[in-house]
Amino acid sequence: MSDAKAVIKSVDMSEEMQQEAIECSTQALEKYNIEKDIAAHIKREFDRKYGATWHCVVGRNFGSFVTHASVQAILQVMVVVFFGALLAKLGYFNMDKQRWLSKLNLVFFTPCLLFSNIASIISFEKLLAFWPIPVFYFVYAIMNYTTSQVFSRLTGLSPAYRRFVTACVMFSNSNSVPIAIITSLAVSDAVKTLYWTEDDTSEAVAARGVSYTLFFAIFGNLIRWSYGYQLLQKRSDDDMFTIHEDEEVNTKDYQSFTNPSSSASSTSGALTRPQSSSTINESTGLLIVQKTKKQTTNREESIWKACVRRIHGFMSPPLYAAVVALTVGLSPLKPLLYDKQSFLYPSLTKAIESCGKAAVPIILSCLGAQLVHIAQSQQPASPEMKRPITLAIVLRMVLTPFIVLPLVTLFVKYGSEWSTLATDPVFVTMMIVLGCTPTAINLVQITQVNHIFEEEILRMLFWSYGVVCVPVCTLLVFSALTVVDTMFQ
Repeated sequence: MSDAKAVIKSVDMSEEMQQEAIECSTQALEKYNIEKDIAAHIKREFDRKYGATWHCVVGRNFGSFVTHASVQAILQVMVVVFFGALLAKLGYFNMDKQRWLSKLNLVFFTPCLLFSNIASIISFEKLLAFWPIPVFYFVYAIMNYTTSQVFSRLTGLSPAYRRFVTACVMFSNSNSVPIAIITSLAVSDAVKTLYWTEDDTSEAVAARGVSYTLFFAIFGNLIRWSYGYQLLQKRSDDDMFTIHEDEEVNTKDYQSFTNPSSSASSTSGALTRPQSSSTINESTGLLIVQKTKKQTTNREESIWKACVRRIHGFMSPPLYAAVVALTVGLSPLKPLLYDKQSFLYPSLTKAIESCGKAAVPIILSCLGAQLVHIAQSQQPASPEMKRPITLAIVLRMVLTPFIVLPLVTLFVKYGSEWSTLATDPVFVTMMIVLGCTPTAINLVQITQVNHIFEEEILRMLFWSYGVVCVPVCTLLVFSALTVVDTMFQ
């Protein structure tokens, strides 16, 4: 390596520092073979000699720590999935227990998680300051809905599988993957690219990225547990090949979610009253008036109950929790629950937060147990099943980035007049990442409770996280950093 000649194409260093960079790079190339290690050595030497924080990129593949963000996010998921699979292998976790645990998670732990995440973050001040975030979310949602509907019809999918593809494309991972990416970027060499001001720090970069992510997740949770929950329910006109015969939904086992037909029948029953056959006499007029009032009252009550049943049929426990959280977060009740000096914060709020932390591990452990169940059945996926899964992966992980990147770039170019967030590199990076992450893992929870699309969603998540996620997310992060570096130079 001593005979190699360094070619400097662009530089803003002093002559002494240039020579030091060449010598340090030469030493690193002689000592290490892996680009990541070369980059780390050069960064470490320059941090030691010239002070933090230096950013070093090595080789055609840009050897830095960016890839680790995606790998770490996947490993966090896979470790818990592995323990769920191990429990199932040892016989502690059969299908009945999985479904019971999924229902418990849906009605208790997940609502606690949503309440904690939404109530602690939402406020009128953030709604005003972060207004581009809900705009981006709903633009993404409309875009994903449109593409999924168009392409699923063009490929001739059944109505049931069109709903499946729509849910997988619309609802993405808005928590674990993007938070893992931004926290990893904040401690990597790429952090300098994300600095907003000269006095910005890696801690501030991570804090802003997590705040943007959690605020984005609020709107994702609201739509996922309302419209998304309805998409992943069995309907009377569904083709039977989408559901196994032993997985029919038993409404008696889970009364929280009534179907419209039961509401209609109960309503009509309440409105039907036996007619009196008593003879007419001098008191008939008064009796008729009294009976009419009672009928009117019962009719009004029946209409009111029908409306309540209809709303209740649309709602789910997580959605109820989200509504309560919005009420608390946007009202004077928030200081009572989130002021650390108040009595309720350590006794009630922390208890809810503790319960909420169990939701994601339960989802992932059930996912691992379900994968074991499918492996033991040894049934290959049918062609009818492969088509919607393939289409959903392509739309979610391949097509979406080609739409998201131009949208965010346009916002950076023209949005600074309306919001200062357009000038924050962290915001730009997170909007790109959040728009292109894999399908949300907690969809498996919805499918297991509703007993529909269980095998489809498992195969979808396996290919999304086990095969596609790491290379796509790595390219995505590099693309986001390139946009930031180009637009803010």
